[in-house]
Amino acid sequence: MHAGFSGYHHTAWRAGQGAPGDIWDIQQDETGRLWLATGSGLYTFDGQRFERQESVAGAGAPSLNMITLFADRPGSMWIGYYHAGIGHLTGGRTLKTYQRGEGVPPGVVSSFAYDDQGVLWAAVEQGLRRFRNGRWEKLPASMGVPERRGHWLLKDSRGTFWALVGQQVWYIPKGGATFIATGIGVAQMSTLAESPSGEIWLADRVRGTMPIADAHGMLPEAEREARRLPAIVASRLHFTADGVMWAPMRVDGIGGAARVIFAGKTAVSVETFNVAQGLASPAAVPVFEDREGNIWIGTNLGLSRFRAQSVRTLSEGPTDPYRVLGRNAAGELLGYGEDAVPYALQRQALGLPRAGLQAAALRNSTPFWQFEWTNLVMRRGRELQRIQFPGPAEGLQPQALYFPNAHEAWACVQGTFLSHYDHGAWRSPVDLQRNRCSALAADGRGGLIAGFADGAVALYDGTRLHTLGKADGLDVGPITSILAAGDLLLVAGEKGLAIRRGVKAFGEVRADIAGVLEGITGIVVDGSRQLWLNGGRGLVRLDLSTALESATQGIVVSPRLFDDVDGMPGVALQSGPLPTAQLSPDGLLWLGTNQGLAWLDTLKPNRSRSAPVTSIGNIHYGDEQEPLADGATIPAGITQLQIDFIAQSLARPERNRYRYRLSRVDAGWRDAGSATTAYYTNLGPGTYTFEVIAASEDGVWGTAPTKASFTIEPLLTQTFWFRSLVAIAIILLIAAAARMRARNITALVKARYEERLHERERIARDLHDTLLQGSQGLLLRLHAISVMPALPPGAQERLESAMQAAEDSLREGRDRVTALRQEADHRADLAAALSDVFRQDTQPDDRRLRVTVEGEPTRIRTEALEEIYLIGREAIRNAIEHSGASAIEVEIAYGTTFRLHVRDDGQGMAPDRVREGHWGLQGMRERALRLGAELKIWSRPGLGTEVALSISTHRLNHSRAAAPWSRLLKRLRS
Repeated sequence: MHAGFSGYHHTAWRAGQGAPGDIWDIQQDETGRLWLATGSGLYTFDGQRFERQESVAGAGAPSLNMITLFADRPGSMWIGYYHAGIGHLTGGRTLKTYQRGEGVPPGVVSSFAYDDQGVLWAAVEQGLRRFRNGRWEKLPASMGVPERRGHWLLKDSRGTFWALVGQQVWYIPKGGATFIATGIGVAQMSTLAESPSGEIWLADRVRGTMPIADAHGMLPEAEREARRLPAIVASRLHFTADGVMWAPMRVDGIGGAARVIFAGKTAVSVETFNVAQGLASPAAVPVFEDREGNIWIGTNLGLSRFRAQSVRTLSEGPTDPYRVLGRNAAGELLGYGEDAVPYALQRQALGLPRAGLQAAALRNSTPFWQFEWTNLVMRRGRELQRIQFPGPAEGLQPQALYFPNAHEAWACVQGTFLSHYDHGAWRSPVDLQRNRCSALAADGRGGLIAGFADGAVALYDGTRLHTLGKADGLDVGPITSILAAGDLLLVAGEKGLAIRRGVKAFGEVRADIAGVLEGITGIVVDGSRQLWLNGGRGLVRLDLSTALESATQGIVVSPRLFDDVDGMPGVALQSGPLPTAQLSPDGLLWLGTNQGLAWLDTLKPNRSRSAPVTSIGNIHYGDEQEPLADGATIPAGITQLQIDFIAQSLARPERNRYRYRLSRVDAGWRDAGSATTAYYTNLGPGTYTFEVIAASEDGVWGTAPTKASFTIEPLLTQTFWFRSLVAIAIILLIAAAARMRARNITALVKARYEERLHERERIARDLHDTLLQGSQGLLLRLHAISVMPALPPGAQERLESAMQAAEDSLREGRDRVTALRQEADHRADLAAALSDVFRQDTQPDDRRLRVTVEGEPTRIRTEALEEIYLIGREAIRNAIEHSGASAIEVEIAYGTTFRLHVRDDGQGMAPDRVREGHWGLQGMRERALRLGAELKIWSRPGLGTEVALSISTHRLNHSRAAAPWSRLLKRLRS
């Protein structure tokens, strides 16, 4: 027997560290969780946390002491109690118990199984029971089996139904109706198991373990005895797909667990695992294989997991720190250390001791190139030929080597030269034109590829040298390994991996595990187009097509990393002239590491069997958390939350990768890496659906995401009705404000109308007091003369005087009306009116006014024209009286927008004085406001002043109903 399970990584969860004790049975549900029947209740385990199922531990539970579990369909779990009958748990919550009243006698329930008719059976204290019509019924006597204690039940792959009852083995053939006694006696608490080859094995607590039947029927007693393993006194048995037997051992034997390896029908190796190797306790009972291939063993002090390691260490190989892999002229792989003694690395040699591996290699006389520190060695079996490096390279250590056949060797030893040994002599060296050659490889077409410490590679076809570097997309640091595979060129450096297809530029492969593609010193592509990389983090596997896609399209890939948990003894050797990864013809991938030689069987899947099943945990908001059940309701006002999720992987859950998305928020899937929490902020009210999907460490993604929906309730202020009311209120406020504005404008217009009316009334009074009154007096005087009977002396003079007076009065009234008309007409020509403002006073000789008009003048309402004129007049007077300007410019522009600009080159004003409104500026602003125009004033000390007025021409042309004073003025003018 050998202590320890070779090729398996062990992890223990102990009773003092959260795991339950007294584990009697193990099952796995459809989500991937383990269920544990213990002496203290029913537990689940998701790979990280143990949780007791309170639904079967409450007041309604018949007992906490459980012996047997049987998961027969999704959501269904049968429980066999120690002395409390049978329980049936559905949906993980509802427990129905079956006791004496339902046909279950008191005592231990030790096993469940279905027969070939789909009927569920139970092995109980008083024999066997069948579950029919909601009850557990006794077997009729006609079935031939006694009512004695039942120990175990098994339906094999052929439909035969086996039972251990009393002290004998019984079976019903497929389609049979009665039990047949085998005559094979058994001890109490014995069990059965079927091997992959179809053999039925019996674990007897007294006689050990033995096969009792195969596909052809019962085995002869002589064969049973010949193959019996008396030392394997097992509590349970389990066979893995490779035919290896796993057997938790009884404490009254050697205890712990055993692993039996067969060659055909013969047990050739027995490995044991006990407390000394890390088992929590020697008292082990259940053994279970989950869907990911992990083996679980329960003890009375905890739970153990045994995970198969894909990488195996050649413990019988070289023990010195420097291990080398090489290939002889026939393509066979050999390994050696500093002493240069070779080891055979063929599959059939595995398992041989160190001396056997060396002897197998030394018997092989096929030419084999090796190297020592300062020279090459040609080995033919035990015959050695040492070859010194030529010229100045003699005595130096090579940086890179390549052996294409038994007659040739290429070596980078010193400087820029590549040395070539061919048929017993060193040929003229090739000048690589750069120093520090660090890697050599074949280009697949008869040429060579050299890599350098400066990050460049050189292609040599025997005559020409072509160098590739950063200009060609190659930027992975000092070159550590090279592989040409078809039209692909893979180049690894200290900083990463790059791939070139044909003559295109290199592209770098990007991975989601930091540093996983750094320090690669060995590259292999196997027959299934898997890319294997031996690097500074361990062994990495990628689909070659996926790596190429990453290099050409920039996507991030998820490689599979094989590290110490997977059996890697160390990391890739980082110094050496030969590649540290080689694929042998028999499918073994050999690796040179800093802790020894190791191998991986590429003919095995080395992958997870299925994608992990995800489950959604709690949702956190504020200071609250609750399980996120589908249709959950979140209180109003919550805008930030987090959602927990996990994939039920029992191998390495920390390496699961996740993607998730939230409807109405995420446009696509979010890559979460290995994180198991999603965070969201600024969420509004409404219904959301959260989805999550996971991949195993091997990149096997699930096909159907796990979903859960929830609703965030709205605040009162977020409801549709509240927002509608607010919108209506805003509309009403706007309408009220508009109405008030209209009233103010109406009042302003009315005041302006009244102002104009008063002015017209004054004009009417003036006309009345002058023209009308004078005309009336004239008429009276003429009337007096006309009634005289005869004209007295002097009448002629009086008449002439009256006529002169009437003429004077009429002339005065005519002058007044003419003056009024001339003023209105004059202002209608705005340019002339503003020019007259300048000419009203005597101006210095050096002061000039320039007036320009753009566009065709349009009709402007009289009152608007009056305001524009007064604004322009005020601006011109300010320039004349206060600024000391020598030049004044007036620009008038007609168009869709009317513009008036008055600027001068005077002394200007400070900005605060512009704002304070000196020199009539406030009046100008008020007039512009009444017009509804925009008025801007720019001024700086010493830079002059500019006044700009602009208003829509439509507003200036908008006609209004004629006011009473306007109609009166028209009548007076007529």
